[in-house]
Amino acid sequence: MLEFHPITLQDKDRAEKILFATDNMGCEYCFGTLFIWKDVYKTQIAFHGNMLVAKYFMQDSVNYCCPTGEGDFAEMIELVIEDAHREGVKPVIAGCSLAEKQKLDELFPGKFTFTADDSKFDYIYKSSDLANLSGRKYHGKRNHISAFIKNNPDWSFEEINPANIGQCAAMNERWLMLNEYKDEEAISAEHNALNVAMANFDELGFYGGLIRVGHEVVAFSFGEKLKDGIFCTHFEKAYSSVQGAYPIINREMAVRLSDKYELINREEDTGAPGLRKAKRSYYPEIWLEKYIAECD
Repeated sequence: MLEFHPITLQDKDRAEKILFATDNMGCEYCFGTLFIWKDVYKTQIAFHGNMLVAKYFMQDSVNYCCPTGEGDFAEMIELVIEDAHREGVKPVIAGCSLAEKQKLDELFPGKFTFTADDSKFDYIYKSSDLANLSGRKYHGKRNHISAFIKNNPDWSFEEINPANIGQCAAMNERWLMLNEYKDEEAISAEHNALNVAMANFDELGFYGGLIRVGHEVVAFSFGEKLKDGIFCTHFEKAYSSVQGAYPIINREMAVRLSDKYELINREEDTGAPGLRKAKRSYYPEIWLEKYIAECD
C-alpha cells in the first residue's frame, strides 16, 4: 500500500535524489513543479523504497505521475492502481514518456489505453540556440531585441534575489490585471502557483532573472534544475506592450544558463494558439511526447 501525504519542502532532498536520476525529461519530474502547484491540485507524494509517485486531484479525476526511481516498476504500477481504486476512480497515469508507455505495454499487455495530447508536450531547446539566436530563422527575434535595446537604452538584467523578488511579484500583479480576462480560471491557477514559487524561491533552489528599464521591472523568468544538463523554465512574464521584452529575457536567461545546461525545457503550450506559435518560433530541439495511460 502506498502511503501518500501532502507534499512539503521536507520531501525535497529525498525526492530530488530520485528525480535527478530519472531518464524522463518532462517538467513533471521537477520537485518544484510538484510543489508549486500543490494548492491548485492538492498534490500528494508517496515514497516506496527508492521510488516515488505523485498524485494530484483534478476537477473530476485523480491523476498520477508515472512512478520513477530504482525499484520494481510493475509493483509500483499495481500499487497505483490499488490506490486509485481506493479513491473510487479509474487509474490515470499522466506524463508518461514514450519509453514508459512501451514499458507499461510490455508489463501489462492490453491493460492500458494510451492517449497523447500535444498541448501537454514539452518544448526542449538547446540553450546555445536560445543564447546565440544565430541564423536566418532567428532574424525576427534579433530584430525585436535590437528594437528593445534602441527604445530602452537604460535597460539592465539582474538575477532574482531577496532584494528584488518583491518587485517581480508586483510586476506580476499588474500583468495579471492586464491579462486575466483571456482565461480567468487558468491564469488564476497559474498565479497561485507563481506566488507559491516566489514565497519559497530560495528553499526550492530556483534560479531566475529580471529585465529592468530604469527602475521598472518589465520582464522576469525563473525555474530550476531538472537533471544534470537540463534546466526547466517554470515562468516567464513580460509586458506585451514593451516590444522585445519577451525575447530579451529569454535570451539573457539562456546566456547565463548555457555554461551549465545544454538543454532548456520550456514546458508545454497548453493548446493556446499564441503560446504555441511563440514556442515553435524558437525551433525546439525536442518536442517531448507525453502520454496518458488509463485502465479499469
